[in-house]
Amino acid sequence: MLLYDTGYGMQCYQCDSNEDKSCPSSETFDTTLNALVDCAGFEAKVPGTFCMKIVQRSPGWNGWEKVTRRCGSRSDLGVAWGCRFSYEDMGTFKEICYCQDADGCNGSQKINKSFLLILITALLQIIIYLHF
Repeated sequence: MLLYDTGYGMQCYQCDSNEDKSCPSSETFDTTLNALVDCAGFEAKVPGTFCMKIVQRSPGWNGWEKVTRRCGSRSDLGVAWGCRFSYEDMGTFKEICYCQDADGCNGSQKINKSFLLILITALLQIIIYLHF
């Protein structure tokens, strides 16, 4: 007799605020409007074993904000749970949060966000940029 596991893998929210009105960047994310996607299934745009939430903000008064929620198979910095902050070209702020503690863990509005940590990271980036 052949036995195999028919269970689901990690389930995450999958949406992009630039493409989907049910995935707002500036309002509260409504988990009742978005279905969880099986990260091991064919519906996942990016198959994976954990969830990700990516927030990007441009600088300035008329700046934009984009939020992407999806499954992930690898992180830019290796396997490191929690949030990472960086600045991209032209000063765009980028926050990437990785989680796998529960299905739908990328559905929260804030994932371990600390204003002080963001401020310190920004100041260090500016100091390093101006010093070198």
